Amino acid sequence: MNHMNIKGRIMQTLRPRRGGDILRSDVCGLGSASQVSAALKGLVETGLVAKLGRGIYAKPSALELLGKSTLMADAQARMAHQRALAAKQTRQQRRDPAAIYVRQLAKREGVVFAPTFADIWAQAVTKLAGDEIKSDKIDDLLVALTRAGKLSPRDMTKLVVAHHRSLASKAKLLQNSTSNRGLGWCKA
Repeated sequence: MNHMNIKGRIMQTLRPRRGGDILRSDVCGLGSASQVSAALKGLVETGLVAKLGRGIYAKPSALELLGKSTLMADAQARMAHQRALAAKQTRQQRRDPAAIYVRQLAKREGVVFAPTFADIWAQAVTKLAGDEIKSDKIDDLLVALTRAGKLSPRDMTKLVVAHHRSLASKAKLLQNSTSNRGLGWCKA
């Protein structure tokens, strides 16, 4: 995907936002890091987007209306929220029985995940297709254990299903607990 298409997709991402700001993390999945950087740089140079700080951009109209300090405060609050959610997901994985078993097995067998060319290619094709399939560290370890012959494909499938069921049930619990407290804007 060239940076012209990425520019359009970034602008589409920016249009519906009420606050008028956008984080680099909001658009990092639209292409490779260099493609996204080139697209953002092009948008800044043409004046369609204003750069507020490292990884923080805004519509020029929102910048005039709300001011840089307000937009920066909003963006920093969103970044803090994203970091908190990522930390919470990491803590949840530590309590997942399937994840615990996979980490212990990988450690005992001395197996680590090293992406192959095919993995990188598949990830690029998935991005180009517009799909959002994200594997976590446990998924990667399961692939590595299977490639090393430490797990059968059948056992890998069982562990993947158990791991993702655990993640889904915890995400559902989190969503219910936040909506009960009136924090419906929090995403699980």
